Amino acid sequence: MIDRILKVFLLEDRPVDAELTKRALLKFAPNSVITVANGEQEFLQRIQWAEYDIMLADYHLPGYNGLEALLHVREHFPGMPFVFVTGQINNEQKATEAVLHGANGYVLKENLDQLEGAIKKALKNARDRQQREDLLAEKKQTRSLMLQKAVYLLNSSDDFPKKGEIQEALNQVQALG
Repeated sequence: MIDRILKVFLLEDRPVDAELTKRALLKFAPNSVITVANGEQEFLQRIQWAEYDIMLADYHLPGYNGLEALLHVREHFPGMPFVFVTGQINNEQKATEAVLHGANGYVLKENLDQLEGAIKKALKNARDRQQREDLLAEKKQTRSLMLQKAVYLLNSSDDFPKKGEIQEALNQVQALG
């Protein structure tokens, strides 16, 4: 059960399938707010409406497909988890291609009981990735501050035999970022 408000973007062209997916979602995430788009134009417009927690998308859409939507999301909203909810992925190559392009998983519409597990896994992976990125950014900032302090201390110290070599080494470290 997911008790918090979950902002979900659903890309699905068939109203019946959209309704079935929403019902399956609301069983384990009753506080979900769901935005639905049924094609490329609505998708490109409505994806801007909010910061969504997760995107669910059909793979096959008239004139558009879920892989194109996935690529758009990865380019413009790289941290957003993305799960395909599809009638079928015709072959293993398409499923592999979807995963390689950054999908967090897929659920077949005939197995909507697996939606909860797929969403929870995708949300956890996104949360873990964000925590790792935050920690890395914090470490990088700390390293930069320590490097600035070392440069300041070295520049304000009296001359000594290897001072120039140390300054050059610190400059090289700064250049590496």
